[in-house]
Amino acid sequence: MNNHTLLNGAVGQVRPMKNDKNKQMKHQYYIFNDIQRNQKRNRILVYLALAVVLITAIVSMFLVHNAHKQARFNAYVIQGGLRTPIEPITDKKEQLRLLTEGHIRQFHELFFSLEPDLNHIRNNIEQRALYMIDNSGKRLYVRLVEKKYFHDVVMNDYRYLIELDSVVVDYSKYPFPFTYYGKQSIEKGKNMTYRNLLTKGFVKETGITANNLNGMKIMDFEVVDNSDVTK
Repeated sequence: MNNHTLLNGAVGQVRPMKNDKNKQMKHQYYIFNDIQRNQKRNRILVYLALAVVLITAIVSMFLVHNAHKQARFNAYVIQGGLRTPIEPITDKKEQLRLLTEGHIRQFHELFFSLEPDLNHIRNNIEQRALYMIDNSGKRLYVRLVEKKYFHDVVMNDYRYLIELDSVVVDYSKYPFPFTYYGKQSIEKGKNMTYRNLLTKGFVKETGITANNLNGMKIMDFEVVDNSDVTK
């Protein structure tokens, strides 16, 4: 009788320990499930982020390509300071001529037309013109900076404007050799002085980028004559 009572008492004392163990296992199971759910949610967020980046890149490439295509088939002329559209260009040779000569003219405008504002000069040359030319243009820019050429323009309040005479391009060779004939007019207060601006180089077709929608690049650029002239 006493033994039976003692046994029952022992069993009664063990049962709560099993219940505690079961509760602990269930708690661990819930924690494990929470970790799995968090990991799954994090993976989904990563995949969504990657998808957004990929879609953005594809859309950006499409927009750049479309803008370039539009630029190749549509041209304009400057009349009275306003852009006047002309008919879309469908002839490939005419497209090439307009793009090549327009690229050359634009580079010279950005690089050689100067205002007495160092930030303006840097923006035109470093952020725009140097994307249109190979390292020959960068070397020329560095030499002019070292000679404080642009610093003197700003300190003396000079303005440099360029006047295009002609651009001659030989399309029978590739890369296309070109010669640029023009003049620089320099405003020095109330006085004006003039310089020749004769340059040469080559133009080749390159890949299209956001900084170079023409898909053209000037190579082996050289200033042949920048001497003073009377006008």
